[in-house]
Amino acid sequence: MCLPLGDLHPSVGGAGSTGLQCRLLPLSGGDRQNGQHYDDVPARRASATIRRYSTVTSSLLPVLILGFVLVSYIALRPFPLRVRHLFDFMCFVGATFILFRHQTPPLPGNGGVANATSIWLHAVAGIWWLLGARVLVAVMSFTLNRNRRWREARLFPDLTAAAIYTAAVSVVLISVLALPIGGLLATSGVLAIVLGLALQNTLADVFSGIAFGIEAPFNVGDRISLGDKVEGTVVQMNWRSIRILTDGDDVAIVPNSVVAKSDIVNRSYPTRVRSAFVELSCPANSNPERVIDTLQQATLLCPTILPVPLPGAVLTRLGTTESRYRVSFSVSDTEHLSTTKDQLLRHASRQLYYSGLYFPRAAQDIRTADEGTARPFHAALPLLQDITLFEALDAEQVAELAAHLKPRSLEPGEALFAQGGTEATLFIVVSGILQMSQHTEPSGQQTVGFIGAGEYIGEVSLLTGASYAATATARTHCKLYGLDCHVIKPLLAANSGLYAEFDQAARRGLAILNRVVAVRAADDSASQSLVHRIRTFFDNPH
Repeated sequence: MCLPLGDLHPSVGGAGSTGLQCRLLPLSGGDRQNGQHYDDVPARRASATIRRYSTVTSSLLPVLILGFVLVSYIALRPFPLRVRHLFDFMCFVGATFILFRHQTPPLPGNGGVANATSIWLHAVAGIWWLLGARVLVAVMSFTLNRNRRWREARLFPDLTAAAIYTAAVSVVLISVLALPIGGLLATSGVLAIVLGLALQNTLADVFSGIAFGIEAPFNVGDRISLGDKVEGTVVQMNWRSIRILTDGDDVAIVPNSVVAKSDIVNRSYPTRVRSAFVELSCPANSNPERVIDTLQQATLLCPTILPVPLPGAVLTRLGTTESRYRVSFSVSDTEHLSTTKDQLLRHASRQLYYSGLYFPRAAQDIRTADEGTARPFHAALPLLQDITLFEALDAEQVAELAAHLKPRSLEPGEALFAQGGTEATLFIVVSGILQMSQHTEPSGQQTVGFIGAGEYIGEVSLLTGASYAATATARTHCKLYGLDCHVIKPLLAANSGLYAEFDQAARRGLAILNRVVAVRAADDSASQSLVHRIRTFFDNPH
């Protein structure tokens, strides 16, 4: 570079010689540095741009990750629970791999200078803890759902899941994100008081539910009664209430705080056997010993009454016009209680009626003049009038049958007829209990059931001559009447329309629900039309 060196001076060399002197100066060090700076400007600008882009990208990465997880949860809500649990597990494995790849523990801490990389790794660590909580809750739910009681008792799983999520969020806020929440916790006392006052009923239900979970006075599936309010089977227990299925197939939702204040009776502990009793009255002039014996016999007619503990009957009150008796019994489950009471009351009244203990004059074995027919009154006449088989006969014909009844008495264990017998006789039980048993090849001799006073058996054999399909044996002292087929033959000969009447009456009697045991003693073809078989049997001499 040529630089002027001040003013031009004449040459000092020789006389008369003039000239312009120039001096060439080298670049200074500062000039060299400025030259280099001018050359590096594009590179430095590119490096700054890359750093700014990396910073923006790394800052947005946690937001993108969190947004992806939230959008995925919303999109997977219509899918089955297993699919969502599988997605949680895959995200958890992915977060674990990212942390392992960058050698970052799930608790990164808050030391060092925060940068873009540490920020998004902190976000991944927070997501790792939340996904871990979800996976742990899913494993717990899957394990508990294998047990029906835990599946329906939702209190413990809900509280445990809430504790797991609370612990995970606390770890994320305190250790992962290093947020100063100490002040928030210190100032939350007032908020806790306000919420406690506003939610005191709900909190009472929650703490009562926790007490039930610890004490366990009942479980799902147990039958309980809450004082005089509700009785039924517990179908669900949760953090706020219990659900009880009543006998009317209604679901009663009772808050836990109300249950805690009620008198709880667990009908299923230590066993599901339920004891109960029924009470009924008899005329004061009836013999108490005979009444008690008859009531005990009535318990044999109820198949749901357990033989152990032994049912019994006692006299509870004496009166001038009537006396009070109580019959105690036990059933295997409460669901049989109402039907058993109904059966026992019906069988007991029927036994007492036909034994002459409830209406003594109706069953006295005496003969008096009948005002309508001028025939002697027979004790079995009320029995015949109540039999479905003879409902088509008029009073004169029924009285004719009553006159030909043959009384019979049986001691306990004595057989009335055997399976396969062909006596062609209808038997009417006046008092006592008959045991019906049937012999089959695979299982041998089995008890079919019992029949008592006022019931009849053998109508199909009487009308068709068919053999008995079961064996009848006296369980107690029994009094019966027998009606032979020869008594029926004159009635059929005088009125041929009785063939169809007997057919319909016989099949209608077999269809009565409370005659299931007597039906088992008839042959299998009794449900079909019997007209042809009745005609064939009575038209042929026998």
